[in-house]
Amino acid sequence: MNWNHAINWFEIPALDLDRAFNFYNTVLEGHVRKGTFGDGDLILFDVPFSTGEAVGGSIVVRQDLKPTTDGPIIFINTFDKIDECVSRVEGAGGKVIVAKMDLGKFGYGAIIIDSEGNKVGLHQNIK
Repeated sequence: MNWNHAINWFEIPALDLDRAFNFYNTVLEGHVRKGTFGDGDLILFDVPFSTGEAVGGSIVVRQDLKPTTDGPIIFINTFDKIDECVSRVEGAGGKVIVAKMDLGKFGYGAIIIDSEGNKVGLHQNIK
C-alpha cells in the first residue's frame, strides 16, 4: 500500500447527510456511496483509497465540524466531466462561485458552494 500523498484523508462537514448525499450524487453522477464508520453514517467518495492509489474522504455530520466557506479548499475529482458536474451544481442546491478555469497542464477547476454551505473545488486533471 502506497500512502505517499500530502493528504491521506479529508472530511467535509454536513448538516443533513441525506441532502449532502443527494447533492454530491447528482453533481458527481453517482461517484459517492453511503457508508458507516464506527457508530456513524457517512458518505464516501468512490475512489480506491484503501489501496493508497487515491486520497480518500468523506462527508460527515459531527458536532465538532460545521460547514464553512473559510479555510482550505478540497478539490474533488470530476472524472473528466467537469463541464457536466458544474452544470448540475445549482439544480442540486449549490452555487457556482468560480466557473470552469484553465489550470494549464493540471487540467481544469471550478469552485462551488455545496448544499451544506462548504466552499469546495471540482477538478478535472486532463484536458
